[in-house]
Amino acid sequence: TAVLSEMNTGKYVALGAYKGIEVSVPARTEVTDEMKTNYINYMLQSNTQWVEAEAGTAARMGDVALIDYEGRIDGELFQGGADQGFELQLGSRTFIEGFEEGVVGMCIGETKDISISFPDPYQPNPDLSGTPVVFTVTLNGIKTQQVPELTDDFVKSLDKGCETVAEYDAYVQDLLEQEMENTYNRNVEDVLIDKLLAGSDFKKEPPKAMVDQYYDRVIRNMTRIAATGNMSLEVYVSQQGVEMETFKEEAREGATASCRESIALQAVANAEKITVSQEEVETVLQQEAQTRGYESVEALKADLALDHYEDYVMCDKVMAFLRENAVITEY
Repeated sequence: TAVLSEMNTGKYVALGAYKGIEVSVPARTEVTDEMKTNYINYMLQSNTQWVEAEAGTAARMGDVALIDYEGRIDGELFQGGADQGFELQLGSRTFIEGFEEGVVGMCIGETKDISISFPDPYQPNPDLSGTPVVFTVTLNGIKTQQVPELTDDFVKSLDKGCETVAEYDAYVQDLLEQEMENTYNRNVEDVLIDKLLAGSDFKKEPPKAMVDQYYDRVIRNMTRIAATGNMSLEVYVSQQGVEMETFKEEAREGATASCRESIALQAVANAEKITVSQEEVETVLQQEAQTRGYESVEALKADLALDHYEDYVMCDKVMAFLRENAVITEY
């Protein structure tokens, strides 16, 4: 049984007017050719490929240089100072300062002496700290990143159900139009909920157990996001420049605000006798699982640790009711 539908919302909130709410939002953004071009260029840049450079090509920062090298100190080879067929990405700082800069500008087939010095101190081998060294480097090949061309083959490789450039252009048009529509809908719903809350009188704070439930959901979601980067939640939060204690306080404040919204929406549902059937819940879950790429509804529930999904469906249903009965103007 859903928690919200069991709640006596009258103990927590006295609703103001919720029909005929007047809101003003930015008009839908029209998709332009420039927007489509920028999106397609971004996709091309995101799918760069490593290709073998032609003979006579000069190495640049960012390229992968295929090199043979020998390092000599006072004319003598030193241990660990030589290799063959080494793949060095220029700019990666794999070698000591000056080495990669010395390879930049070399052409395939060229051999060159690069005179530099070990850093001081040089932690891997303190005995070499500050020592001058000459590396004889031969550049055997270059791999460089190449932005693919927009072709039918490239479009097929994206696995978006498109076979031709024309089909992909139409796909991007639909994608961006949906994105603009989603943005417009979020703007409408944000203003509607703000107006609903502003016109309501909250008599007491949401139940602690409810706030805890919403707070735990926030923590779970953020922990999952951190895990995608192989980080703990604490490390992820610190990388955002936020203290863990501050993050928890803000998460609880956000959870409390979300609870107020849910209680107000359920109060509207009670007043209008809006209910949610199990069939409606299952339909929404099936759509969510398909949209998010899950194999089944059970997999979706397990991954998101969903509980009382009826509440989410109810809130969406009430928001649709508020929107149908609102007076919406655009600017």
